[in-house]
Amino acid sequence: MIWTIDAGNTLIKWGLWNEEGVLLQVLRTPLNRVQEALGEALTLGRPTLTAVASVSLPRNYWEEVWLSAGLLPPFWPDASSFWPFETQYRTPETLGLDRKIQMAGALALHPDQAWMVLGLGTCLTVDWLLPSENGGTARHLGGLISPGLRMRYRALHRETASLPDLEPSYTPTPYPGKSTVEAIHAGAQGGWIAEIQDHARRWNEVQPGAGVLVCGGDAKPEVLAQIRANGPIFAEPNLALHGLYTLLLHAKPSA
Repeated sequence: MIWTIDAGNTLIKWGLWNEEGVLLQVLRTPLNRVQEALGEALTLGRPTLTAVASVSLPRNYWEEVWLSAGLLPPFWPDASSFWPFETQYRTPETLGLDRKIQMAGALALHPDQAWMVLGLGTCLTVDWLLPSENGGTARHLGGLISPGLRMRYRALHRETASLPDLEPSYTPTPYPGKSTVEAIHAGAQGGWIAEIQDHARRWNEVQPGAGVLVCGGDAKPEVLAQIRANGPIFAEPNLALHGLYTLLLHAKPSA
């Protein structure tokens, strides 16, 4: 069995694969339940290879947990790892690991399609990705980072004296709002959708027919229904797990 583990800012995804490369199961757990999730995963089979990407819990934490369970240290992708694309970032060392793994997943699943890889999590991230041409390497043109949906709602409550703390809405809301609650939804959720739509519009101007590949915890069906693009729009909640699997196989660490 092969494991790929994607630890974000609020949630951990555990991907359990068979030796033929089939994703058998995905476990989703909070950051504070690593030990319990590890025990649950081990009941399904011990891994021969493991890859971990974590933007929250540090590398030494994972290595200690693995050591305590009698497992070999996991593979940890970093700047020196194989990446299936070249980036035009002027500061490639600052390109987030989560974004790089998502792009690796996009190329693993759809290698011949140009994508706007849209991450809808704690932050809203966008990366423009072109496939390889004539045997060359895929190209990352750059991207952007802005506040995610929950961050927008939270900021309105925390940075003001009287605005309520609301749960995010994912469905279209009245515009303009006829109450403070409606106005917050129209501004936070409506502005978030409008920003996403504008990024998709700009991407289609640069690359007509390019697609939008959406991942992250806020990639709800109601959200996808509000995005318009000239090319295909797909949601792939396990995009990072596919990227990690590709990187792990290429690295071929010792089992």
